[in-house]
Amino acid sequence: MVDTSNVDPRTLSAAEFAELLAPATGNGIGAMDPWAFTRLIKHASAEQLDAVLDSPTLRRALLERIFSRMAGEFRPEGAPDRDSAIHWRITGGPAGDEVYETWITGTRSSSTPRCSTSDEPSHDPRVTLTMSGRQFLRLVSGDSSPAMMLVMGKMKLDGDIGFAARLPTIFDMPNA
Repeated sequence: MVDTSNVDPRTLSAAEFAELLAPATGNGIGAMDPWAFTRLIKHASAEQLDAVLDSPTLRRALLERIFSRMAGEFRPEGAPDRDSAIHWRITGGPAGDEVYETWITGTRSSSTPRCSTSDEPSHDPRVTLTMSGRQFLRLVSGDSSPAMMLVMGKMKLDGDIGFAARLPTIFDMPNA
């Protein structure tokens, strides 16, 4: 893991911030501790986040890394009472909206529930959460409350609102 504990994103230009997260640098999100990543996102400006999200390559790498880590942050003890799909619709991408799926399965069997993610949804969603890329980053870094995002219209929810309210108990997401 790359040590970014001494990096203050407020001292970086938007381009420097994007370079810090770029996968080709050897630093990038893939080499970064989730807690360090969370801290960087929390202190990043809208311009810095947009510099990453406006680049198709960086945006894709960032979203793929976040979703690959999400399965690792799954809490089996918090699993829902039935197999469930969560669709994450992230708007504003250079090629349009992206939809990722988090699939939680094995909830009714004697084995431990499991979680997987995909950028090719294949199940009917129990809930779909729609938000901009910037709002998604704020959400997964713990810098924004899902309830507040809903109230302020920064996130839309379609489906089982009770299940959506339980998401913080299903995933152990870093909080800056």
